[in-house]
Amino acid sequence: MTRRHGGADRFSMRPHVTLPRVLLALALSTVISETLLAQRPAPGAEMFQAWCAQCHGSDGSGRVAEPTVKTTPMDFTDCRTSTPEPDADWELVIARGGPAAGLSSEMPEFGEVLTPAEIAALVRHLRTFCKENGWPHGNLNFPRPLFTEKAFPENEIVILPAISHRAGERVRSRMRAVFERRLGRRAHGEIGVPLESIDWPTGRIVGVGDVTIAGKYVLHDDPVAGRIFSGGLEIGFPTGSTTWRFGEGTMVVEPYFAAGTAWRDLYLQGQIAMEVAADPIEHEEGRAELVYNLYLGRDLARVPNTWTVGVEFNGSINRADRFLAVTPQLRKGLTRTGALAAAAGVRIPITDRQRQFVRWVGYLLWEYLEPVRSRK
Repeated sequence: MTRRHGGADRFSMRPHVTLPRVLLALALSTVISETLLAQRPAPGAEMFQAWCAQCHGSDGSGRVAEPTVKTTPMDFTDCRTSTPEPDADWELVIARGGPAAGLSSEMPEFGEVLTPAEIAALVRHLRTFCKENGWPHGNLNFPRPLFTEKAFPENEIVILPAISHRAGERVRSRMRAVFERRLGRRAHGEIGVPLESIDWPTGRIVGVGDVTIAGKYVLHDDPVAGRIFSGGLEIGFPTGSTTWRFGEGTMVVEPYFAAGTAWRDLYLQGQIAMEVAADPIEHEEGRAELVYNLYLGRDLARVPNTWTVGVEFNGSINRADRFLAVTPQLRKGLTRTGALAAAAGVRIPITDRQRQFVRWVGYLLWEYLEPVRSRK
């Protein structure tokens, strides 16, 4: 097929006509991009003032002259509520918006606009609004194990059920309620009330166990190294019936140390305690007993309601014998905010299995200063 000269001339002229236009468009695009980048605020303080201050206030308090949102923004200057939050939660909200963590949908998502490094820089700036030193960093607020005492101070209500059984013994049940309150920046106080029961031929026997009070204090915390150490003291009062073995029959004093650290995606938490009976004659285990717990766990996702898998080693040593058990466990946040969580596991004796109980354990936890329901 022979192409007409007119068509050939038009085709051959297109590169000469459009090439300057393409080059001009590319040049304009480059200039516009460079202009936008030049106007983009620097990560951190400048970005917060440019994009966030209109809702959260220039000082991070959430107070502005003319509110732009219906939901009251978080007060980053309130160290009591802002410091327990880990960086991962704030990064999630900035990247995916408020609903990703059960917060208000008025908080937009910036994941397609900001890089992970810029989001991290913005979170570091948010931390500067707490002007009081001494508050442990939220990155050290590791998930709660079933037996190991956390080193981080808490504001929680915890219900801890347990069922114990072994061959030839009647099934024992326990339901312990613990109220925990943070005291100042580094201290923590709590009270625990257990309800005990045992199956009996005449029916189930139910009674109160030994009531406990406890306190702990953060001795050292290093968010850069990911370490926290605390010391504590628990006192058990002989309020439980010794007839049904609901209590020790004497006051028991338990000083302890607790520690936690993060290594890559793993949590390692430990506790060592010395239980000392005020009346060793009444105490079955003798005058003193060394108790230790070691926990290793990992979150399966970086969201507040993630699953956490873990395993604990629980042991004790006294003058009569030694005990060691292993407790595999699962933990799950029940709400997007992470304010409600539950865990379950089974403590399996490794030593002295003929005398020691298999114990099914768990907890239901409520962080009562955090919102439970998602905000609209």
